[in-house]
Amino acid sequence: MSNNYCPEDWTSRYVQANGIRHHYLEWGDPDAPPLLMLHATGLCAWPWKPIARQLAGKYRVLAFDQRGHGDTDASDKGYRFEYAGEDVAAIVEALELARPRVIGHSSGGLATIIAANLLPNRFGPVVLVETRVSNDAPTAPTQDLNRRAERTRMKRAVWESRPAMFDGYRNRAAFKDWQDEPYRQFIEGGTRLLPDGRAELKCHPETEATFYGMRDDLPVQNYLHGLGGDWLLLLADYPGCQKIGDPGIRQFRELVAGSEVKPMGKGSHFLPMEYPDEVLAVVAAWFDAKSDAP
Repeated sequence: MSNNYCPEDWTSRYVQANGIRHHYLEWGDPDAPPLLMLHATGLCAWPWKPIARQLAGKYRVLAFDQRGHGDTDASDKGYRFEYAGEDVAAIVEALELARPRVIGHSSGGLATIIAANLLPNRFGPVVLVETRVSNDAPTAPTQDLNRRAERTRMKRAVWESRPAMFDGYRNRAAFKDWQDEPYRQFIEGGTRLLPDGRAELKCHPETEATFYGMRDDLPVQNYLHGLGGDWLLLLADYPGCQKIGDPGIRQFRELVAGSEVKPMGKGSHFLPMEYPDEVLAVVAAWFDAKSDAP
């Protein structure tokens, strides 16, 4: 690897795959082992920056915006998790990535599971962060996805300015425990400035709500059968979260032979933005411990 690489540097890039143009942020030596970072529904690649820059000393890090999010194209055929998985598989092939490692947060993890099913034995070690790996009913009303979709449709899509959005979102339940840097990055990377200076969400509330509404119809267990490789699932700790003894978690461990589950004992569904240092430490150790051998 180059000795003059500065991990603070990143480049904005695009790749055409699965019929649309995908945007991603890239760090690191292009000859280093590739590592994909995939965000959760409603977010974008930018909040990954605190973790990505630390991993860039060892990996070529590529953090993608999902379709309809960030600066990736909108979908002309609707939004389904299956399409997101097809996108990841197509990106791996378009960029000719050799056994990429992956960090997938929430729906980014679901997309990775689907992509690995489409491209058997093509992926290296994977870390799923707060990815719901079954269709178990939520144990708390706040985790009901239909209610979340309804609330999301009522979100404000345009703000007077980014500072106004920053102040308006900062104490909301979803964001109140985020570290300052990923929160700032979300405001900047997740909005576009209109000619009059107003800030518009790049992920339209209807796009986000559509993903939530589709989740319970996704037969995730079908994609787990025969899934190979090394998989680590990180669980946060909040009302309604997945627990290591849940039937769905037990099924995940049974169906995915190379899987492990680690309760982090803290955090909400937005664990990587609340505790980036703790997530980084676990992810880095996991990747270091795993071989690149197919």
